[in-house]
Amino acid sequence: MAQRAQRIARADVTGQPTSKTSAGWQEFGRALRTWREQRELSLRGLAERIRWDYSLIARWEQGKNRPSFEAITILDAELGAGGELVKQALRMAMADTDRLRRSTVEAVEAKASTRDEGGDMERRRLMRDAAAVAVGGAVAPVLATLTDAWQASEPRISGASVSQEMIDDWEDAADTHARRAYVDSPAVVLAGLAADFADMAPHLSQDQPEPVQRDLAHAAARHASLIAGKWFDLGNRREARRWWGKTRSLSERSGDTLLAAWLTGREAAYRRTDLNEDLSDVLLVAQRARRLAGDRPSAPLVIALSAEAQTLAMLRRYVEATTALRRAEDVFDQLPSSPVGLDPHWMYFDRSLIYTLADDARRATEAQDAAKEFYSSGHHGTATIALHNAALHTRTDPEQGTRQALRIVETLPIARRDARVRAAARIILEVTPEKAHALPVTQELRALTAAGDRSA
Repeated sequence: MAQRAQRIARADVTGQPTSKTSAGWQEFGRALRTWREQRELSLRGLAERIRWDYSLIARWEQGKNRPSFEAITILDAELGAGGELVKQALRMAMADTDRLRRSTVEAVEAKASTRDEGGDMERRRLMRDAAAVAVGGAVAPVLATLTDAWQASEPRISGASVSQEMIDDWEDAADTHARRAYVDSPAVVLAGLAADFADMAPHLSQDQPEPVQRDLAHAAARHASLIAGKWFDLGNRREARRWWGKTRSLSERSGDTLLAAWLTGREAAYRRTDLNEDLSDVLLVAQRARRLAGDRPSAPLVIALSAEAQTLAMLRRYVEATTALRRAEDVFDQLPSSPVGLDPHWMYFDRSLIYTLADDARRATEAQDAAKEFYSSGHHGTATIALHNAALHTRTDPEQGTRQALRIVETLPIARRDARVRAAARIILEVTPEKAHALPVTQELRALTAAGDRSA
């Protein structure tokens, strides 16, 4: 574990030793130091917590070296920065990549007659060049140039600034990002989403034929929803709210009511894990998703009913939650196999959550045992469902159940201990008997779940 952390800390995003950094990364270093001092941690204290050489962190704070992307996400999570360090790193990556790609991009721009100057300036915004952090400073400009060249070579739809191939590619990309979101850290997924959304952004702001505008908005809404979710996982509620708002406006522009239902249900499923949310308001969001979906069986209707069932369970309205869950299962049974956009094993997660909260140990355990057959060890749901199981044990043996939860969370890489994982761990604290609240292990879990939670 310690050796792996050292390797991560010493490598840049391409896996090679870090190079000297620009002035912008000195600004990042100052921000890192500020967050550390706000947490009243010395350099050595922070290094001991994340098992890294403190001299590495010192060089990052001095702006002498650039930390790897994975290292940035770990520091952000450990310091409870709520994605702010990640956000600033993306800005620095943008500046680095602009310098690296300027000469090669000019050659492509000379041939791409359909691109106007305002659109190109928009492409250089933060979201576009987030790819630099994900794929490395040396590779990012090449990737960006090849993307530009591919897009420039595609025949445009009459009266539009895009080709059908570009729209189809963005739809396919949304599927890829959604699959990666189950197994990769939030910040890694966010970097990929950022690059694709920024590719779409200039075209969204231009006048397009109505069918093209609808199709563009459809693909962009899917990306915006995933972006909101990843900001939420990083603990940055302000950015999450902004992107959920963008999701709603794009869904409306797409004219696809089922898409709006799907993405609204997804929003409710995230927000029900937020301590700062009024669950009654979240329930209204889930119910709006159900109304948008209508009565005809569809994957969006399943997602909406699932979000409603989860939220009702969080409100301790267990009979209603079970009713909503059973209706979701009935709708799911009427769908064709492997419906697009829906995890085929979603029901095991919902059953595990709802029956754990309702203290129905038999049904909860059945769901958790079944989930083991389908979820891989790296799947996001695996750790969450394991925490549900720990909650069941906590009711009868608080110390043993809480230790089980601690082991689960501590086994996860720091960058994967996102807001939803911490929310699942907090269920253990909610069901812990009053007399066990003073146990050292309970206090340790409370501190661990509070790390990174901040209302932004």
